[in-house]
Amino acid sequence: MTALTNGEKALSVSAVTRQFKPDIYPKVDDEATIIVSYPESQCIIQASWNWPFGRKDMEIYGETGYIIAENKSDLKIRGQKDKTENRMQLTSENIAVYEDPFTYFADVIHKKITMPEFGLYSLKNNIEVVRILDAARESAKTGKAVNLKE
Repeated sequence: MTALTNGEKALSVSAVTRQFKPDIYPKVDDEATIIVSYPESQCIIQASWNWPFGRKDMEIYGETGYIIAENKSDLKIRGQKDKTENRMQLTSENIAVYEDPFTYFADVIHKKITMPEFGLYSLKNNIEVVRILDAARESAKTGKAVNLKE
């Protein structure tokens, strides 16, 4: 999850967690729904260890279309003017992907690449992710939305 989009921070977080498999996960909840509110959008995160198989999908809806990632490489894209969905497959040729974080770190240190200020691996982004997850934990505990302040 990229928490920061050009520096925009979350305004509030609401979360509900449940435990469906106490025999397998006795000390933790195994299902969570988290709603993160931003000034002009919201993000709904559904996280679970309860699903019958592993999932790595995402849906993004905007004012003029959507992108649906069925998995880590297959996308469905449709814009307002499109009559049908377009499909795209992500490969190392059309998107820069680092599957090894140490290789990424080494490339940043050796100045082979420049880490974007609000990139996925940036300190600013990861601090915001922790802030959101901490608020989600508090919201699930109290049953109330948590307003985030600067």
